[in-house]
Amino acid sequence: MDRAELEKSWATTGRHLLAARDNLPQEPALGVEGATVADFLECMDHNEQELALYELEDMGLTNAPPAVFWQQLMYAAENMKLFDRAAEFKQRMEGA
Repeated sequence: MDRAELEKSWATTGRHLLAARDNLPQEPALGVEGATVADFLECMDHNEQELALYELEDMGLTNAPPAVFWQQLMYAAENMKLFDRAAEFKQRMEGA
């Protein structure tokens, strides 16, 4: 994958992660493992998208988000080729 394709992929993943964040409460409860919006944003600032995904997942476990939250995480995971994680998010989406 050349640099332009990589940057396009990062942008796509970033859009899905930010869309997922928009489906959490304005002031979400801490995640099970202590994840916060600030942690998520720090990961995004450093282009650590997989870590950002995990921060959102953790907050999702304590905030009862709508199915679309899990769907956006599924899309982000698919784009990052984390297919096992995408399957897990799909199951959460279908159970939400």
